[in-house]
Amino acid sequence: MASNDEEVVMTPSKHGKVTHIKIERRKKEKVNQDDVVYQGGGQHKGLVVNRKDAQDEDLGKPQLQLGFMCFLVDQKTEEHYVESRKLKFWYIDNTDYYNQVTTAYEFFKELVRPESFPRDYVGFIKKCMKQMQSDRYRLARKVDLEVEHMDASDAPTSPGHSQAMFEGYNKVDNRPIEEIVREKLLTVLESAYPNVLSVEDLVRISAADEAVVTLQLQELQSRDLIQPMENGGFVRRVLDDKTEVQMIKTMPIISAKLQPTIAIITAQYCEKMAVDAMMENKTTYVRYKTEGESNVYTTGYIGEHKVVTTKLPAIGHFRAAQISSGNTTTRLLGTFQNIEHVFLVGCSGSVPHFTDYYKHGRLGDVVISTCDPKGYLYYYCDKITQDKTGEIHYQLKTWAPRDLELQHVVNKLRDTLQVEPSYAPWEQYIREGQELLQSQEQDYTRPPRANDRLYMGIGEGQVIEVQHPESPDGGSYEGETPAIRFGVFGAGRPVKQEMSRHDFASRYGIQSFDTEFDQVLDSIVGNRKDSFMFVRGLADYVDGSRNKEWQPYAALCAAAVVKTIIMSLHNPQLDDL
Repeated sequence: MASNDEEVVMTPSKHGKVTHIKIERRKKEKVNQDDVVYQGGGQHKGLVVNRKDAQDEDLGKPQLQLGFMCFLVDQKTEEHYVESRKLKFWYIDNTDYYNQVTTAYEFFKELVRPESFPRDYVGFIKKCMKQMQSDRYRLARKVDLEVEHMDASDAPTSPGHSQAMFEGYNKVDNRPIEEIVREKLLTVLESAYPNVLSVEDLVRISAADEAVVTLQLQELQSRDLIQPMENGGFVRRVLDDKTEVQMIKTMPIISAKLQPTIAIITAQYCEKMAVDAMMENKTTYVRYKTEGESNVYTTGYIGEHKVVTTKLPAIGHFRAAQISSGNTTTRLLGTFQNIEHVFLVGCSGSVPHFTDYYKHGRLGDVVISTCDPKGYLYYYCDKITQDKTGEIHYQLKTWAPRDLELQHVVNKLRDTLQVEPSYAPWEQYIREGQELLQSQEQDYTRPPRANDRLYMGIGEGQVIEVQHPESPDGGSYEGETPAIRFGVFGAGRPVKQEMSRHDFASRYGIQSFDTEFDQVLDSIVGNRKDSFMFVRGLADYVDGSRNKEWQPYAALCAAAVVKTIIMSLHNPQLDDL
């Protein structure tokens, strides 16, 4: 609590449509009693409310600012409305940036905690004042809360009506049913690729009328996006005139000198297309099965290295899909037995840092897995338990590469970026990839910066949109090229909920979450492949699976960074030449 010689003083004011609530710690002797209209007692002792025209000390520009939009529902009229709120912070002298960020984040996190989020304006102000009394925020000298009730014409669309996906919020889709079903069918076939799906499967998965499904399959076939197979099934058709495609029953024998030494595993269709765009002299081998699991392998060169890529036929939150992904990985490593390095490449979700500009990963940025002090680069939560004291415990599975050659290459890359921040060979690879992929159904160009929207749930189906943290030096975020970030990855069904995911990330220093690759990692380690690495582009703020608009570009950025890493690797096969 604030010391006995201090009081927390709130001074309200209004400028145009914006209401300012300034909350400041002051010594009692510096509180002008002529300005006071309320002096708290009992549980509110130490809280003071000034009149509107009370003089307020000008502390200059705030040292840190956090803005957010509240999408709220009037409990009386049930009307939806939007409030813009900003928290501006001033700190006591000599507070460094780390403590500024930490104080603001903890203040904000407690303020918007779902179980105690104030549903009315007065309650929100009262909670701000009570928090300023806490010793946890002793470094905060003053907080200015700006509140503006947005007119309907100025208010941003809620996450339920935007392209930015937020977990638990369903996007309203007013398109014709035919267009919705057609998109759903293509998405399902891309997810299943290279597996063949029957019409019955597609009707069941899409939950659409069979006549509509049949008609839209014909439409997709006329666009060369899918192809019919024997027994009436369908498979996604790959449009790539730069790659030789061979339909096979068994893999042809490849001589030892031509065997790939690097494997790249992807899970989404757009991820494999992005990775394949980084390769030259490509050949794709497709082993179709009308029933059961098919396999697709593309071999080619990245620089002087022979590479093989594959796509997992399905991955996600169902055990059968996870086991299937593990089996596919085992077949890949059994078919190509000279593999020395394995990359897992594609999309993932950012762990947002609402106040720390330097730690906050934006959509389109790329995260490279680096080992933490314990040597781990992937944390999987198997179960959450709670002991008698209420302490939360996470039951973990962890993975660490035994061969650190890739880690050494990435450490050199990180050192180079610190000395030369403009170093970015992947930008050229991204442009080349976009040119190669421009005829694809997916759009691999960078989405507009305005479409990178960040949300936080506050309970009862309501959310707030949080502004991205601002640069401490006052510079604007250009965001046209991906920033490269380094850290560990996390996953697990028990940490799907927002609060548990953020706590899990904070506890283990997780930079990004993906869609559960524990079975794939078990297969890699079980096949004695000791060198592996994740490289993922950030496509949303959950696990990389929620925002289709950003996925192709994020996947392409990750693929371009992988190409940079591979180009830096030594190829021992050339030593004998």
